[in-house]
Amino acid sequence: MKLKDSENYLVLGTFLALTGGIAALILAGFAQLTAKPIAEAKLRKVNQALQEVLPAFDNTPSENTVVKTSPNGWEVTFYGALQGGELVGVAATASSPDGYGGKLTSLLALDPDGTVRTIQTGDQQRSAVLITEQTETPGLGTNVCERKNVKTIFNLFEDKSNAGLPPNRVLDQFAGKTATAAAPWKVEKDGGEMIYITGATVTSRAVTELVYQIAVTYDRDRDAINAALQKGNRQ
Repeated sequence: MKLKDSENYLVLGTFLALTGGIAALILAGFAQLTAKPIAEAKLRKVNQALQEVLPAFDNTPSENTVVKTSPNGWEVTFYGALQGGELVGVAATASSPDGYGGKLTSLLALDPDGTVRTIQTGDQQRSAVLITEQTETPGLGTNVCERKNVKTIFNLFEDKSNAGLPPNRVLDQFAGKTATAAAPWKVEKDGGEMIYITGATVTSRAVTELVYQIAVTYDRDRDAINAALQKGNRQ
């Protein structure tokens, strides 16, 4: 190798190292600048979802939390809603890796006795269950996860902005149910009683298991969770 070639390689290597270092510093600075806005946006989304599923409260449930581990090892975060210093509702969120498209995250509300909260929407009932994160197949798995008002020729001009939670027949079936370790929830295809959507069986199973794991964790640790959330507002 000629001396001139060696010098060229040295200059090129130095240039690439400097370029990489500058790019890394720029990315680190950008990440630091965006970290706070991203965290704030995520917190706003959580607070909005909590308002949708919980009864009226006068504290900040997102700041009143306790974390437990579900029977199958998932982390479950519980939020306590208080009114006049009394615990009126509990919400909980957890994630499952078992969706057809990967990660599923659910937020649901429970009454203090452990039943999945029922929300009255007009003359219909909804369950206080939301899927807040999912990457399921559009038109199949998304039908299990999404709550959205469907426009038809009969309701095309109706204002749905204050109509409460839109329906979802899979999610709404959990209303009023209480989970126990002795009776895991399963979809009908697996010998259980939970409905599922044909063509989205994997998603239906995953959502059912996710909601069950959250609810059964609360059933198992209810006294400790309620005591911690009741106390949390007074620390």
